Amino acid sequence: MQWPRSACRAYRQYKREACVGVVSSLDLVIVTGLSGAGKTKAMGYLEDLGYYAMDNLPISLMSQFLDLASQTDGRISKIAVALDVRSSGFKTQFHSMLQRLRARDIHPRVIFLEASSRVLVNRFSETRRRHPLPGSTVSESIRNERGLLAEVRELSSVIIDTTDLTVSELKDRVREAILGSQESQTLTINIVSFGYKNGLPIDLDLLFDVRFLPNPYYNGDLVHRTGFDRGVILYVLHEPYAQQFFARLADFVDFVLPHYQEEGKSYLTIGIGCTGGRHRSVVIANMLYHHLKPRAKVVHVFHRDLQK
Repeated sequence: MQWPRSACRAYRQYKREACVGVVSSLDLVIVTGLSGAGKTKAMGYLEDLGYYAMDNLPISLMSQFLDLASQTDGRISKIAVALDVRSSGFKTQFHSMLQRLRARDIHPRVIFLEASSRVLVNRFSETRRRHPLPGSTVSESIRNERGLLAEVRELSSVIIDTTDLTVSELKDRVREAILGSQESQTLTINIVSFGYKNGLPIDLDLLFDVRFLPNPYYNGDLVHRTGFDRGVILYVLHEPYAQQFFARLADFVDFVLPHYQEEGKSYLTIGIGCTGGRHRSVVIANMLYHHLKPRAKVVHVFHRDLQK
């Protein structure tokens, strides 16, 4: 049975609209610019912001790549793609690619990175890498690339000159371009309790030793219990100095967190250690977790040695 032409047209239109509806929910950032201007570092920071990063994707594959991303049931909704002169047809296809994306209701933010020729020459000299464009000298290759990217630069949403920027300052500029100057990056806080006798965790940013607190290990009724037990909690905290310690610990962490966030840190791991990792450190780690939970967007607590 053949469908009427009008029904076929309606079905094709439905498929197009359905496809556009799915893909348009993607948050797409395109990073481009001069070689050596910091695209790799910018892409790494976008990964920290939760973007799925794809480096040097051929422009001709952009549509297919976004179609595949739209079929992940929302698991990939934020995408960062680095495009530069290494991609075949970059100069001639960039403008038409943007037009095709906008026709599908995708409005990417284009971040263009550049730097002075002097700084770029120094960076290539320090890394001893070849410039992707041919030229008798690195300076000539840089001049050629500037000419090729002139139109792309004009089409960009944000232009960042990295000549005098530190890595931290580049992160700040990328964050502002993505989140806005008033937004801050989500800082994931991991609290880890552990026992010193089993060794230090290797990825700690802050470390607090609570071995000076009353030790339930020497109480026959509590030795086989853990820091989740009410009796253990009361034992650890029954001295006034224990409660004073936690109040000062909470104040300190509250003070430093916004400064870590302003610095662009993505993860902060706080270690709480006692001798065995089953009593005192567990009590304090849980208390710190409940203190931070209403204040932080993402906070987790792990008890490394609880079962040892």
